Amino acid sequence: MKSITKMFTVVLLTSIFISCSEESREKVSEASETISNVTKMASKAEEAKEKSDELKTLTPLTNDQLKQWLPESLSGMDRTGFKVGKAGYMNISSIEGTFKSEADDRELKVEVMDGAGEVGSSLLMGMNMVANMDREEEDERKHLKTVTVDGQKALQTYYKKRDVTHLQFVYNDRFSVMVKASKTKPDQAWDLVDKLDFESLSDMAE
Repeated sequence: MKSITKMFTVVLLTSIFISCSEESREKVSEASETISNVTKMASKAEEAKEKSDELKTLTPLTNDQLKQWLPESLSGMDRTGFKVGKAGYMNISSIEGTFKSEADDRELKVEVMDGAGEVGSSLLMGMNMVANMDREEEDERKHLKTVTVDGQKALQTYYKKRDVTHLQFVYNDRFSVMVKASKTKPDQAWDLVDKLDFESLSDMAE
C-alpha cells in the first residue's frame, strides 16, 4: 500500500511539474538568478571588507609623492593645473590633475584617491563595489556599462553628443580613479589611462 501511495505521489508531482506554464518556469529561473547574484554580491562584499581592513593599517602616499607621479604633459595635452590634499582634513591622500590640448580642444581631468588609512579604506570599499557591479544602460544620450580593459574592471560612461568619456575604477585594490576625457572616445580614454602609468604610482606605495 505504501509503495502504491509513493508511486501515485511521484506521478502527481511529475504531472504538476509538467503542467507548469512557461511563465512560471521563467519566474523560477529569474528567482534563481537573483539568489545567485545576491550570493555573489555578499561574497564580494566580504572580500572587499577584508581588503579594507588591510588598507587601514597602511600609510597613505604623501602630497610630494602624488605630485611626482602626475605628468606635466600627456598625449599632446599640457597640464593646466593640479590639487593635492583636497581631502586632507579627513586624512585622505588625493590628487586632481587637469590637462588640455590647444590644438584640438581635448581636455582631461583625473582624480586619484589613496585608499590607505582609516577613512580612505572605508570610502574605497564603497567605490570598489560600485565599479565592480556588472551593469549596462544605453539611450540616445549615453552608453554606460561595466568593462574590463587589459585586466582592469571599470564603470565606463560615454556621452554621445558631447563626445565625453567617464571612467571609474579601483587600481590595484588601493587607488580610486576617476577620469573625465572630453572630445575622446572610450578606447582613446583607455589609451590615456595607460599613459598615466598607474603602475609607477602603485610602486611608490610599496
